[in-house]
Amino acid sequence: MKINIEESARFSEVEVTIQCPHIDESLERLIAEIRLFNASISGKKDGSIYFLKPEDVLYFDTVDERVFIYTLECIYETSLKLYELEERFSGTSILRVGKSLILNLLKIDHISPLLNGRIEAVLINGEKVIISRQYVPAFKNKLGL
Repeated sequence: MKINIEESARFSEVEVTIQCPHIDESLERLIAEIRLFNASISGKKDGSIYFLKPEDVLYFDTVDERVFIYTLECIYETSLKLYELEERFSGTSILRVGKSLILNLLKIDHISPLLNGRIEAVLINGEKVIISRQYVPAFKNKLGL
């Protein structure tokens, strides 16, 4: 892989161009990371609003019609709906894996098959989440399985 960097005052913003013969799994992961680079999401905790980096998010979950953001350190609440988060992070490592769950695939330690076509994902903090069978094909496709 070649990396070409051109620095000049004539550029007003950073532009990334990828030239390749085909897109493979490792390149897809790189593209997903680039897309997340400047993104942020706001979450509320104890009356304060925090701006979180998507790469710090383990998953988003809905409980009683409220959407929560789970990180290694804390749990935050967001006013966004799951479908809005799904749209915002389309084409990244953040993927819908259940009716009420969006998961950051980069935070998975390992996965195991379960009965009824579901998959259990163990996250880097040891927490377990279930990938619903309806979402398993997209999940496997995203992981290149």
